Amino acid sequence: MRRTGAHVLTEAEAEAPVEHRAGSPFGALGAVLLVGVSVVLVVLGFGLSLVRLATGSMSPTYPADSVLLVQNVPAAQVQPGDVVTVTRDGTVPITHRVVSARPVGTGAELVLRGDANDVDDPEPYQVARVGLVRGGIPFGGSVLSAVQSPIGLGIATVVVAGIALWAWWPRRAPGAHVREDP
Repeated sequence: MRRTGAHVLTEAEAEAPVEHRAGSPFGALGAVLLVGVSVVLVVLGFGLSLVRLATGSMSPTYPADSVLLVQNVPAAQVQPGDVVTVTRDGTVPITHRVVSARPVGTGAELVLRGDANDVDDPEPYQVARVGLVRGGIPFGGSVLSAVQSPIGLGIATVVVAGIALWAWWPRRAPGAHVREDP
């Protein structure tokens, strides 16, 4: 028998199998990670993506550095008042409100304007598909950009792997590692 603190361990208790960290602080962190992974899977499963607004052209609705939830839809589905993300000739994406939409072939011709702008965009957009904004939050864009960078992805991978190792790393019962001579 061994004494550890106020409790005396028998040889059977000292040689007991390794326990896992059930009931540890990882429970709350694990729940947060589970919710985060679930959100990512839902977003990807429904053809949604996250977009960061770099400018304030959609203020006050969506200020600069907002994160928007965007769904890829046919351009013919959008109506005046919708907020959409479009690109012209593969350039930087533009997120503005639809002022007017006219069907053209398999797509639409959209006239857009940012909420903070006094005039419409200089030229209409001829598009077949657009990113229809389903919602957003007025912060977090810089975090999204950092995580999407190669360095950010590497750091996120190391952090998640470290948490997983810590959470499921076997440990002995308290005091089992203490060896006292009789």
